[in-house]
Amino acid sequence: MVRKAFRSFNVFLNVISSSLMVILMLMTVIDVVLRKWFNLPISGSYELTQIMLSLIVLFAFGYANDYKEHVVIDIFYTKMPYGMKKFCSILTALLALVMTAVLTFVVFRQGIRLMASGGITFSLKIPLWPFAMIGSVGFFGYFLSIVCDILFIFMDRKVFGDEPS
Repeated sequence: MVRKAFRSFNVFLNVISSSLMVILMLMTVIDVVLRKWFNLPISGSYELTQIMLSLIVLFAFGYANDYKEHVVIDIFYTKMPYGMKKFCSILTALLALVMTAVLTFVVFRQGIRLMASGGITFSLKIPLWPFAMIGSVGFFGYFLSIVCDILFIFMDRKVFGDEPS
């Protein structure tokens, strides 16, 4: 039940991430065409690309973890006995949980600092703080996904490998 709710949150974030990717691709194509044929580049396209790419990546973290789409190097892991696999799964999940909690907090705090300082982009003068705050939501989705992984480990289901989706 909890896993389903957390997954639906990460699926929602991934839909936003995918939509941003489509917008970014369209903007890039239009920018190239306008720049090449009409010598009229889109003003601030570099800044918009940076902002969109950061949100695309941050919003996709949780989804990638939910569906085990991230890169895993398991040369030694597959050869380990079950107890050692469980220990490694717990250790890596707890480390990932701590790291994502810290990153969620740090990115959110950076958003507050940017709001206080009035940080803006160079050419378009877009405030940066909303994107930091929104980016922390992506890290939070990843955090929730790792919480589910930890629950699965303690319920004696495999986390890395062929666990149920």
